[in-house]
Amino acid sequence: MRLPVPLVIAVSAVLLLWPALWNGWPLIFSDTADYLWVWTQPEWFRPIRPPAYGWLIGPLHQGHTLWPVVAAQALLTAWLMWLLARRAGLGPPGFLAVAAAVALVTGAPWFASWVMADSLSAPMVLAAVLVALGGLSRLEACGVWLALVAAAAVHLTHLPALAALIAALVLLRLAWRGAPVRLAGLGAILAALVIAPALNLAANRIEYGEARLAFGSSVFLGARLVGDGLMQRWLAAHCPMPGVTLCEDRDTLVADSDQFLWNPGSPVWRDRNFFRLEAELAAINPRVIAAYWPDFVAKGLARAAQQLITARVGTDLSVRVNEDRALLARLVIPRFAEALGPAAGEALARARQTNEEIARAWPAVIAGPLSLAAVPVLALVFAASPAARRSPVAVCALAALAAAIANAVAVGLGGAVHDRYAARLMWLFPFALALLVALAFSRRAQPLPGDDPRRPPTPAR
Repeated sequence: MRLPVPLVIAVSAVLLLWPALWNGWPLIFSDTADYLWVWTQPEWFRPIRPPAYGWLIGPLHQGHTLWPVVAAQALLTAWLMWLLARRAGLGPPGFLAVAAAVALVTGAPWFASWVMADSLSAPMVLAAVLVALGGLSRLEACGVWLALVAAAAVHLTHLPALAALIAALVLLRLAWRGAPVRLAGLGAILAALVIAPALNLAANRIEYGEARLAFGSSVFLGARLVGDGLMQRWLAAHCPMPGVTLCEDRDTLVADSDQFLWNPGSPVWRDRNFFRLEAELAAINPRVIAAYWPDFVAKGLARAAQQLITARVGTDLSVRVNEDRALLARLVIPRFAEALGPAAGEALARARQTNEEIARAWPAVIAGPLSLAAVPVLALVFAASPAARRSPVAVCALAALAAAIANAVAVGLGGAVHDRYAARLMWLFPFALALLVALAFSRRAQPLPGDDPRRPPTPAR
């Protein structure tokens, strides 16, 4: 049966949107409002994160509704998934079966339906892999590369993840003469890695007068040092110290980075100004790390290992306020009503996400464990099957693994462990496994060629 490719992509996108449709409203997080404010109320935007995602979704929601945002995310994800499936040799019917399986039992639909920068983490990896593999038309190649630049720009952790992905593909090309990784593709990914942060630097330079990727990074790193107890040790050894106001709080600092960042009683919020400690922490943080760097690295790597296996889906979809209905009514819903209008506030008030713990739905419950289980299964398949190792799917799996590890290390050294940081990438592994299964059952599966010239064989000695 011949299925039109546009129809297959559209149906796959709808399948990826089932959590939003079931919820009755696109999935949101407390940070979503910040991204909306980039477009609707720029003066309210807190520049503690790159503004790129807010600029990307602004023309879609136009201060009215979030449905175009999640529709675009689902279409982009489905299109990139299709291009990889086609590059591996799978036809539309086989891909539709893969898309249905991915939509049912992985985290992909939960992220495609979520208005957060995390929704573009896996699409970034897919876009980079496609650029490296080639086999695209000129129009497709242009669109995929632009998607790569945009996705790389929306979250700070995407930059080390993309850098590790490039390194992994370079090593693959060097180690395996027949690797389907194009030199021109690697150059294009490297260009995206340079251009993506430059866009945020330029945007913040224009808007705030300083060329920075994001503001408040010293506060976040300081929170990590407080969470590990290293800041308290340093303050105990050096206080009192001129210009260090944290000396006054050294006996009350709790070893919890999130409490330091977001608790209203934290020194960070003493003057209701998140950035009040930024200059002070920018001066102190390097000294603390230099004094206790073995502990800093050891704790960071241990946290990275924990982050790699902490990949439950939906745990952040309670909006962090389901347990406090008063806060929900007083703060979160009014934020969205102000940004998108009263109808949006009413829709959010009626949504399942607002009224029940949707993460307890069985597709969300099984998605995380299945994603983790897919990793060793993929390793066994690649070890046992030379055909699987030669498939473009193997390149995708390697790229996803490199990105996931780098992402976990970045979180481990500078942040706190949260399920979404791993889950946003881990669904790529069951997707890769589903592709291999579909290819095994497809009689016509034949990978498309890339467009790099073949490298000459090594002369026999």
